[in-house]
Amino acid sequence: MKRIFRNKIFYLLIFLVILGIVFIFNNDNEPTEELTEDEFFTILEDGKVTFLKLEPQKRVFEISGQLKGYEKDQYFIATVPNSEISMNRMNNAAEEHNIEKIVVMPQDTETSRWVTLFTTAIPIMIIFILFSAILLLVFVIKRMNHFK
Repeated sequence: MKRIFRNKIFYLLIFLVILGIVFIFNNDNEPTEELTEDEFFTILEDGKVTFLKLEPQKRVFEISGQLKGYEKDQYFIATVPNSEISMNRMNNAAEEHNIEKIVVMPQDTETSRWVTLFTTAIPIMIIFILFSAILLLVFVIKRMNHFK
């Protein structure tokens, strides 16, 4: 009975550790407000935007920024096609309303946190498995010599 209880606790602990890792890596800050493309351009052309940050993602721009009246940690997020028309609309609105700050981020070439986790964890697991196999082999050899 104790053995079953210990095994269940062991698997429960492993599950909780894995669950914790998943929550840590997926705990991104949620935006205050998510805007559609039309809503974004309407707000931008009305001069309600004070800050813009553009991040190219494949064929779209992921835009985050602040509206007038937002607190420091509040922001909106919008996805706009990476096209000449969209860029012209944003540039015209930015010039017309003197937006304080526009930041264009370079294309994201950073590796995923999951890739980093697995590339660091897999070698450690391989070393652990090899070490365990060697210990098991030594144990078996000693047992075989004991019976001779």
